[in-house]
Amino acid sequence: MMINEREVFILIYLDNAATTKAFEEVLDTYLKVNQSMYYNPNSPHKAGLQANQLLQQAKAQINAMINSKTNYDVVFTSGATESNNLALKGIAYRKFDTAKEIITSVLEHPSVLEVVRYLEAHEGFKVKYVDVKKDGSINLEHFKELMSDKVGLVTCMYVNNVTGQIQPIPQMAKVIKNYPKAHFHVDAVQAFGKISMDFNNVDSISLSGHKFNGLSAQGVLLVHHIQYVEPTVHGGGQEYGVRSGTVNLPNDIAMVKAMKIANENFEALNAFVTELNNDVRQFLNKYHGVYINSSTSGSPFVLNISFPGVKGEVLVNAFSKYDIMISTTSACSSKRNKLNEVLAAMGLSDKSIEGSIRLSFGATTTKEDIARFKEIFIIIYEEIKELLK
Repeated sequence: MMINEREVFILIYLDNAATTKAFEEVLDTYLKVNQSMYYNPNSPHKAGLQANQLLQQAKAQINAMINSKTNYDVVFTSGATESNNLALKGIAYRKFDTAKEIITSVLEHPSVLEVVRYLEAHEGFKVKYVDVKKDGSINLEHFKELMSDKVGLVTCMYVNNVTGQIQPIPQMAKVIKNYPKAHFHVDAVQAFGKISMDFNNVDSISLSGHKFNGLSAQGVLLVHHIQYVEPTVHGGGQEYGVRSGTVNLPNDIAMVKAMKIANENFEALNAFVTELNNDVRQFLNKYHGVYINSSTSGSPFVLNISFPGVKGEVLVNAFSKYDIMISTTSACSSKRNKLNEVLAAMGLSDKSIEGSIRLSFGATTTKEDIARFKEIFIIIYEEIKELLK
């Protein structure tokens, strides 16, 4: 047992965009609510009413943490994949008769891209893709050209999970405001608790707890006027009828706890991670054949690096042997053998894409972690430098 504990202890985890370590306070909250408030919020008795009161308070607290003039209806889900599915399908189905065009870009996470591709292939919608600039952000001018009264749904992430680039959400919201038929959905999974955000005129938002030190299978969907969402899951009618099934109160309250901690600390954390990111950038600049793909204007929590001539998987395995956990382009879809669409859209060569890795930092990352990463980087670089193009 001791050996395992030691191994876990020396592990250096730089894959926080894939998942994060849950805070003790979040686990404590989960446990406490399970013990003291295990009642069904839909039950009509006193205990059920108390549980429902706690649920409603949690939803109000979430609204207070979201920077928007809008008051959102809050639906707890199993994560952002479910939130994105509920929102995109639920909105699209209601728009089909009046505005069947959907605007997105290849920057999106599979839980958005695969949904809109499904809607186009099987449900008769038309999907239009906004061009991507070299820095990994969408082209606003092209977006303005694509907008019309035929557009019923626009979906864009706040921060990209592959490069960390921040998308121009407030500017997009301003454009969309002039098209009353269009609903604006934002996947804010990699943004919450990490960068400052502006959600004014955003109609729906997805969040995921395990990206900011909550637990796995904790998600939220925020929707302005939930009645415009067509239910795609049917049952007992919980959560405004949009997500039937018994409400998982301990999980939901624990997620709000994680949100509170993330929200209270994000400015200090952002400043600290910016320092770490700059430190790694300066270090890497000295090495020939190593290229940084993440723009300095992006979120400091993600750093995408290319080693053209060496496969990303080889690098991940090499670092892994030294107990440093990093990722290839995107851990969510890295098992699929096609080239990463985000990096391809930015104009990177096939070699650069194949040789790309992602470091992602979080609330548990330390300066010591970065120092150790550099030590090991020097060793691995010596082994691979002959192969770099």
